Amino acid sequence: QQANDAVYELLGFRPDEVLEQSLSRFISPEETREFLAALREVIEKGVTRNARLTPRTASGEVIPTTLNASALRDSDGKVIGAIGILRDMRAYEKVLHDLEESKSELQEKILDLEKFEEVVVGRELKMIALEKEIENLKQELEKYRSQGLHREADRGHTRWT
Repeated sequence: QQANDAVYELLGFRPDEVLEQSLSRFISPEETREFLAALREVIEKGVTRNARLTPRTASGEVIPTTLNASALRDSDGKVIGAIGILRDMRAYEKVLHDLEESKSELQEKILDLEKFEEVVVGRELKMIALEKEIENLKQELEKYRSQGLHREADRGHTRWT
């Protein structure tokens, strides 16, 4: 059970503070059970397993990490242990959070644009209807003027009514 300097640096512990300590000092009891089950499977079956862990640092901060554990084999291919890589996922989590915020903002803007489109299209449709109504009224007016002029002409007058 050893860890390299990067793990000590990530968690903020000295090697002597980590060695011979229970995993529950660093991860939750549930994560400890999952980690040990995955480690047992890696050693017994020689498989690779990935796990998400949230260890606590020396300062008490909880860090999102991923662990990739693989079987460690001797020259004959016999499994003699396990080796793991612990990755700090804070930058990834921040990018993910920022993307979710951007997605939420874009969805709000889409809703605003849809409302705006509804208003603009509604206004445009009303304008088209009004233009048709104006055209119909003009045609009716011309019709009445034409009929009115003929009536006046029939009576000897040539004036518009």
